[in-house]
Amino acid sequence: MSIPSPKPACLEPALPWTGRNPVSPGWFEMRCPRVPRDARPVYDEDMDCVIGYHRRFATVASTYDLTGGVVTLDACADEDARTPASLLVAGALWQPRVRGITRLGAEGEGLAAPATTLARLRGRFIALARQPLHFTSTALADMREPDRFVPLHILRLAIRYGARLAVVADAARLAAQITRRGVPTALELTLRPRDHTVLCMRTWPIAG
Repeated sequence: MSIPSPKPACLEPALPWTGRNPVSPGWFEMRCPRVPRDARPVYDEDMDCVIGYHRRFATVASTYDLTGGVVTLDACADEDARTPASLLVAGALWQPRVRGITRLGAEGEGLAAPATTLARLRGRFIALARQPLHFTSTALADMREPDRFVPLHILRLAIRYGARLAVVADAARLAAQITRRGVPTALELTLRPRDHTVLCMRTWPIAG
């Protein structure tokens, strides 16, 4: 009895991600080149994701989406003298400038921004999530493993802004730097561009 040979990657079916996240998507961050280095991540506790960035300089507050696009520019008072928390937090239980511990276990400070700003950030995040992305059965199995899982929005950002290492007939290999629980991490993935299918991916910690 002959054993059928495995399908080439170019012929593997494109499968959607329908599983539950094995770890919190809020552990992950990918800062694209257009986001200023001193902008603080905005973590939405209701959505359990970093959905944007916020930067205050002098009397101007700038809010950015995950792609570095400016969402709002607002006038604001100068920062007070205390050291700001590194993580800004939005959500039903958070008040502006009030500090606390997020469900991720990190110290955060309530986002002091108009409700319209948060609504726009969430809208941009949802728009990013609508972009198609599929997986081969092997990549889908990796997504179910806590040590290998990468959230969909991080994969989409890596595909858009990552460095292209190689391109062959029906696949592109990309690399991007992300963080996982604050640890600098390399992400490498192989994509089938014609139908936005991830063929394989891997991550490993790197020196900060």
